[in-house]
Amino acid sequence: MKPGRRLLAVLVAAPLVVAAALLAQPPAPARSQAPDVLLNVIRSGTQKLNLFVPDFTVTGAPDTNNLSRSLADVAGNDLKFTNLFSVVGNQPALPAGNADAMKKAWTEAAAAGAHAALLGVITPRSDRLEGEMRLFDLTSPEFRQIGTKRFAVVPSEPRRLAHKIADEVVFQFTGEAGDADTKIAYVAPRGNTKEIYTMDYDGVAPVPLTANQSINISPRWSPDARSLAFTSYMRGYPYLYRLFAFERRPVQLLAGFLGINSSPAWSPDGRQVALTLSKDGNPEIYMLTLATGAFRRLTSHPSIDTEPTWSPTGREIAFVSDRSGPAQIYVMDAEGANLRRVTQSGFNTQPRWSPKGDSIVFTSRQGSHDLWAVAPDGSALRRLTTGPGDNESAAWSPSGRHLAFQSNRSRGARLYTMLADGSEQQAVPNATGEAVSPAWSPRLP
Repeated sequence: MKPGRRLLAVLVAAPLVVAAALLAQPPAPARSQAPDVLLNVIRSGTQKLNLFVPDFTVTGAPDTNNLSRSLADVAGNDLKFTNLFSVVGNQPALPAGNADAMKKAWTEAAAAGAHAALLGVITPRSDRLEGEMRLFDLTSPEFRQIGTKRFAVVPSEPRRLAHKIADEVVFQFTGEAGDADTKIAYVAPRGNTKEIYTMDYDGVAPVPLTANQSINISPRWSPDARSLAFTSYMRGYPYLYRLFAFERRPVQLLAGFLGINSSPAWSPDGRQVALTLSKDGNPEIYMLTLATGAFRRLTSHPSIDTEPTWSPTGREIAFVSDRSGPAQIYVMDAEGANLRRVTQSGFNTQPRWSPKGDSIVFTSRQGSHDLWAVAPDGSALRRLTTGPGDNESAAWSPSGRHLAFQSNRSRGARLYTMLADGSEQQAVPNATGEAVSPAWSPRLP
């Protein structure tokens, strides 16, 4: 039988079996050999790594919540989202019991073109849900195990376990974790009000963070992913606040001056917030030190200076100014010195510095709004979106591989994602209703 037909026969036949010894074996060595697999795939000219992901194996308790299939689906979708993997899933779980059957499963998958296999092992406990990622090299004759890691989450958050497993697979092959175990905060219009919500990166489990029936805008995550800064009119004026997304703590007032208190941007170490204040006459960039509550002015110009964004080193800040005419992107030292202009034409706002530091994405108005990217020195200008409609308000994923943004290309403003080069544009799959101003969280603790 031809290799492809053999795998097809396996996929529709009786459930595959994995050895009991596999489920009990000790962790693999600390240094994963997954990069060797990826290198072999790249040398072969393959664009994506083909990953076989059968339903996860559930041990120690009956699978009353269908975790086997549902968590494998979540992890598989996470891996496909990276654009690094082609995933074959929706296959029966591999129960313990027969080493020969396990070897046959890997053999059939390898013959059909799979480069690696992901085995997820899930163990429900009374107080936690445990999971283990086991990764196998199907390009090696012995199907060697190339990585393993254990995780635990609270029972009420099973999807986080799948996200963690997927992020670890990405780490094994690239040296940097994926973006699955993250949240996206956003603003949802509700009649004449705007409230802030958060959801999983893939649009599942939306949760309101504000419910003050006012206007709440510009959410920005702190580097530790515990809190967000945002501007709200809940007291009648645009003050700047801080809320704690996962803790029962009161909202904190960060800046409550007359005029504008907006555009918060956390320093990479979380100790300071750059923001826009108009308390001295016109909008300028200020620095708030959280430990002391002290404010320091960074810009001083009769024009508008606003929308700061930090470099990942914390040494520089990009911002928007109309000091030379139409709004442009500028960069200065974190102390306010060594100002330089980055963009030269158009009307440019909403700069967002990439996590890797090599790019600033911004919104440019040239008729409609579209997203562009430029190097911090002003070189390598490139367009990321070209309609339809308006595309704006970008937010980087923590890895820097993806961007979230808002677009009205299809009946109202919705959230979309794309790769950092502008490819693979798609609506956030499970999100519903209008949504704007995305803010992608750091990886969750």
